[in-house]
Amino acid sequence: MFDDAHLYLLEVAVPVPLRQSFSYLHTCNVEVGARVEVKFAGRTLIAITLSCKLITQDELPEFKLSPVLQVLDTASLFSGDLLALLRWGSDYYQHPIGEVFQTALPVGLRQAETLENLSAKFIQKAYSLRTGFDKTEIKSNAKAQLAIADAIEAQSPLLHEHVKALGLKPASLKTLIKKGWVVEETVEPAIAPVIISDDKPILNEEQAVVVDGFDALKGSFSSILIEGVTGSGKTEVYLRCIEQVVNAGKQVLVLVPEIGLTPQTIERFMQRFKCPLAVLHSGLGDTERLQAYLQARSGVARIIIGTRSAIFTPMLAPGLIVLDEEHDLSYKQHDGFRYHARDVAVVRAKQADIPVLMGSATPSFESLNNALQGRYKHFELSQRAANATPPTMRLVDVRRQALTEGLSEPVLSQIATCIAREEQVLLFINRRGFSHSLICHDCGWKSECRHCSAKMTVHLRANHLRCHHCQSIERIPSCCEACKSERLVYQGVGTQRLESFLQELYPSTPVFRIDRDSTKTKTGFEKALEAIHKAKAALLIGTQMLAKGHHLPNVTLVVVLDADGSLASTDYRAHERLGQLITQVSGRAGREEKPGLALIQTHYSDHPLFQTLLYQGYGAMAREELAERELLQLPPFSFQALLRLEDKSEAVASHSLEKMRTYCEQHKLGVFVVGPFPAPLQRRAGYYRYQLLLQAPQRGQLFVALKQLLSVIGEFTSAKQRFSIDVDPQDMA
Repeated sequence: MFDDAHLYLLEVAVPVPLRQSFSYLHTCNVEVGARVEVKFAGRTLIAITLSCKLITQDELPEFKLSPVLQVLDTASLFSGDLLALLRWGSDYYQHPIGEVFQTALPVGLRQAETLENLSAKFIQKAYSLRTGFDKTEIKSNAKAQLAIADAIEAQSPLLHEHVKALGLKPASLKTLIKKGWVVEETVEPAIAPVIISDDKPILNEEQAVVVDGFDALKGSFSSILIEGVTGSGKTEVYLRCIEQVVNAGKQVLVLVPEIGLTPQTIERFMQRFKCPLAVLHSGLGDTERLQAYLQARSGVARIIIGTRSAIFTPMLAPGLIVLDEEHDLSYKQHDGFRYHARDVAVVRAKQADIPVLMGSATPSFESLNNALQGRYKHFELSQRAANATPPTMRLVDVRRQALTEGLSEPVLSQIATCIAREEQVLLFINRRGFSHSLICHDCGWKSECRHCSAKMTVHLRANHLRCHHCQSIERIPSCCEACKSERLVYQGVGTQRLESFLQELYPSTPVFRIDRDSTKTKTGFEKALEAIHKAKAALLIGTQMLAKGHHLPNVTLVVVLDADGSLASTDYRAHERLGQLITQVSGRAGREEKPGLALIQTHYSDHPLFQTLLYQGYGAMAREELAERELLQLPPFSFQALLRLEDKSEAVASHSLEKMRTYCEQHKLGVFVVGPFPAPLQRRAGYYRYQLLLQAPQRGQLFVALKQLLSVIGEFTSAKQRFSIDVDPQDMA
């Protein structure tokens, strides 16, 4: 079948949940990192070449090898440092290497089409204003058309993918083209010089220190943490550092934690830089995502902006990685390949010998500890930019107080004062729906999910109960399932219930609810933010979506309705998350010339965490918590891996992990083992969920134990079970 003189043994990564590579034969040399099409278990799959070795017939293994069906790439899809990063990711997070490589590829490259054919399809559409065009030709009430004209003016030509990324209306764009005011053209992808706007704010002394410090570090690897209070101008610092890098002909990768932050980030960058930008996030279509990937890979896109998975985007000339809100839990992937984009970014920067710049008002304890230990270069921004003052934070003790839909009298009074002054109020409640459960007033029956260990949330407007874990839906019953009583009561306050109450209380004031239910469409969140910016007095009701990095200039009052939920949690990270959340939410108030006030409702106003947070700030609270973690030898002073197992039988799930625990103890693997114990949500979608926690004082000890345990994992698990490993777990859910 094969010519003796041309026989190559290929080791490839196949996208299957098996922790190994596979061998195939081919008659030609194949570049490491190139895609090949192979037959695997009766299916045709796209695999990545990991090695290619010329062999003779005598060197063929005894078992039969299949031939590669076809080679799709003449060159590697990945640079050497990116290949090394993906191999490291598979090894560190103990995840099948084929699935790791699949994560790094857009959908378009997971198919049997050559890169040359795909690249040829992307002659970019772009838009520019007609020569001599005056924006006064557009009617003043045609806001959408004016927004498009402004965007084109900021960056001409405006690339097609930026129209959607900025939340601009394609219909309005078509109107402008039809009238001849906007010219549609095709642009050949090319590496163009970067033009940087001169319209920049003046840096304060602290910002200037960071920018000067970066200038001295930018030529090689360094990890830099900016610990800056909310509103301290961290984004302006990022922009100044990015200027230095793009002026040197390099590319920059900017990561943001949420899709909702990308439009404002893109707009800010387009105002500063006139150069192609690539945008990568899960809200894009496959074609748009592939185009952005190819622009970054070819070097055409000088700046790449994306969410978590964009960390694997190839760059022709990498120069800097930026992580905004580096503490955010959204950077951690919670299923499949459970990587943390922040940690991957640091490793990628080290392999590429470039700096990584991380910023947050509430740094993660891992990053803060690295900074305090001298492993990261540490800068602090202690004052707000443009002479804005930090918000005043106050605790509202709700013990023995009557609450109206979750709001105390002092809070209602402050809301009334702000509305009278035509200012905006943000009410934070991290609970969607109308009410968190339905309860029978006579017998105590509660609306529980039939598939999960969770209550069904009441969604009154949709007239159904919904489980927010398995997404099962049931109609709201007319009577109790247990005793048939019709005295059913809505228990607890959700965003929808609070919205209804405030609309009734302030009928002439706009009320905006921002949660996953109200922003389901691609542009829903952007439209809501646009309306908020246009309004004067307004009431904003939001979950964590509103707590992350948004600039809301007219918000002067922030209310945290229930700050106590995390105080009694068994998760040792609960205090860290609570401190971050309160600080971030409070930071939305008073970001411009108007002073801000944050009111935190609590039953535990004398709790040490609240006292430190309010009177000394997040930095002091974090340092106290770090000292406690060190005494208890909890991360970041030790290293953990969480083994999760799910089974239809509770007893089997627990017993399987018990056998793993026994194996670890009998073979003296050098790790401290906790469990097995049920997950906080013990049953989900019909599966019982149990966990085993492995902890070691050194990272190396943990990985030796994991590798040995995984080598015999088949003895403890079956194909019917769901088993996963979470290295450096961020929660126990």
